[in-house]
Amino acid sequence: LRAASTTLLLSPISSTYNFAEIFVRLTVLLIMGLGIALGLRAGVWNVGAEGQYIVGSVMAMIVAMYVTSTPPPLTLIIMMLAGAGGGVLWMIVPAVLKARFGANEIIVTLLLNLVASNFLLYALDGPIRAKGSGGYLISDVLPPALRLPKIIPQTRLGVGLIIALGLVVVFYLLSERTSFGLQVRTIGRNREAAKYAGINIPKVIILSLLLAGATAGLAGAVHVSGVIYALDPGYPSGYGFIAIIVAMLGGTSVIGTTIAAFVMSYFIVGAEAMQSAAGVPFSLVYT
Repeated sequence: LRAASTTLLLSPISSTYNFAEIFVRLTVLLIMGLGIALGLRAGVWNVGAEGQYIVGSVMAMIVAMYVTSTPPPLTLIIMMLAGAGGGVLWMIVPAVLKARFGANEIIVTLLLNLVASNFLLYALDGPIRAKGSGGYLISDVLPPALRLPKIIPQTRLGVGLIIALGLVVVFYLLSERTSFGLQVRTIGRNREAAKYAGINIPKVIILSLLLAGATAGLAGAVHVSGVIYALDPGYPSGYGFIAIIVAMLGGTSVIGTTIAAFVMSYFIVGAEAMQSAAGVPFSLVYT
């Protein structure tokens, strides 16, 4: 027990690589968590971030494979936009059903995760299948020119972290310094009061959910272009569900979500080391 606890607490800072891995996880969890937290402030749940993350990753890979006439830096930007756009498209149906018909967004977004997993299999067997796949469902590996640059050499930490921190600033200003942010908070706290104040509740709910979808899709594009460089059927990671925990632990605030993402990432890296170094069962580590 003592060895496992020591590994859990100290392994994330035991080497440069392990320390960088904290921020590799933080990048994805923070980007996703910010969008989920915004929705929670409006009283709506995005349980489909995992699916939007998958779709965003696939869309980024499609751009990488078929947009070949633009300079690599511009292609990377298009990949990020395509990832965010894929997340938005995946959220349109749940957002409209929730805002217009009062459908339960938890059920709709959760079910769309299953559809996204099948969409990944379809893409791997078609549009993004590697030319030399040998019958396996796997995509080509992104060329170096279409990978996000590294911040720390010999690690997996790239400029996706800068994108995540930039979004922290954007979401803080959006949440705390705009009328939209005020409307979101008002709806989340008292929907009847928001209606009495003349706030367009369906519009705010739709925008909140679409922003959550955009961040989840962007997280997928950032991860595939900055960390793993290829897709396969085992790609779904569970980040979308962990990000919900991050947003809730952060109290749905931007600063709280940022702190929660760091703490969660720290313990994820420590738990993975604890599993291998101390022989802790997988089921115990991830429950």
